[in-house]
Amino acid sequence: MSNKMVGFMLAGATLAAIPLASPAQDHPLPEAGTVRPAATLDNEPSVTISNGAVSAKVYLPERRGFYTGTQFDHAGMVTHTTYKGQDYGQYWFKGISSAVHDYTYDEQENIVAHPCCSATGPVEEFDAVGFDQAGKGGSFLKIGVGILRRNTDTYDHVLHYPIENAGKRENAATRDSVRFTQDISGDPSGYGYHYVKTVRMVPGRPQMRIEHMLRNTGTKPIQTTVYCHNFLTLSPGNEHIRLAAPFNLKATREMDRTTAKVEGRTFRFLRAMTEQDTVSSGFTGFDQSLHDYDFDIVNTKTGYGMRIRADQPLARINMWSVATTFSWEPYVAISLKPGQEKRWTYIYDFYAKGEK
Repeated sequence: MSNKMVGFMLAGATLAAIPLASPAQDHPLPEAGTVRPAATLDNEPSVTISNGAVSAKVYLPERRGFYTGTQFDHAGMVTHTTYKGQDYGQYWFKGISSAVHDYTYDEQENIVAHPCCSATGPVEEFDAVGFDQAGKGGSFLKIGVGILRRNTDTYDHVLHYPIENAGKRENAATRDSVRFTQDISGDPSGYGYHYVKTVRMVPGRPQMRIEHMLRNTGTKPIQTTVYCHNFLTLSPGNEHIRLAAPFNLKATREMDRTTAKVEGRTFRFLRAMTEQDTVSSGFTGFDQSLHDYDFDIVNTKTGYGMRIRADQPLARINMWSVATTFSWEPYVAISLKPGQEKRWTYIYDFYAKGEK
């Protein structure tokens, strides 16, 4: 296994190299035969939705289904979103193992991910609610997962926390949409919510919408943020990927200038990422206007791209990328007193060469 651990941090500070989140020497792979191939996930319970132009495989929240971790929202995990033969959401990992922390690499430089991290996109994560107040052994909230038990001193999103209350779930699918609901009520922690999430292909357009409604049905306030971990797969090594924003991008970290570049309203890769390269940064420069949540990501060589919008202002932006995926992560803020509700929608427009 290569010991190359290269990190490239984006414009704004000093040039530095950072290790991967789970360097192989700290988290060795389990013994041969204990890694589950990612391809087996294709057989987990799911529905395929399509409007004739765009199709996607949407996985169902099952106790032993596609995703059973406690990092991401279990409802509406989308993969293999396909338009005109381009798969925008392939697996970014080749194997799954509970013996690694976050992810690591095998001898062939393939990524092996922990079950909490082995997700595809679009998929969402809500920040933990009430972890600090819970105390060791107490209860805290992860929307989309449920009521969890605190068993660590500090919160680590890539660990699996015991699920005390997953609530009641229902799923309903049509040819072009799937609707998920989750209800948690009467929990001794004081947290409760009614959550509805719908993944929908818009008739007559190459567009997918992810619609949400969250109502606080508990006795405690819910203060959190949610982001979409898009896990985009438009180009091997992310070569030729360019992102355009409606504002001047200001990265919070400096980058290796041979790998990626921030220039005005654009971020782009200058070469294909290889082996264990990783690029990550936060971004600022946006304001509270709705038009700033509007990003265009394209493979400039093939012409395939997508536009990502939302009907909410940005709370913050992170970006994370390895050779197998580019993840642009816009955040939305949520603040709900008991009885209040919030609605928000993501809009994905897909296009091919010559269509934009």
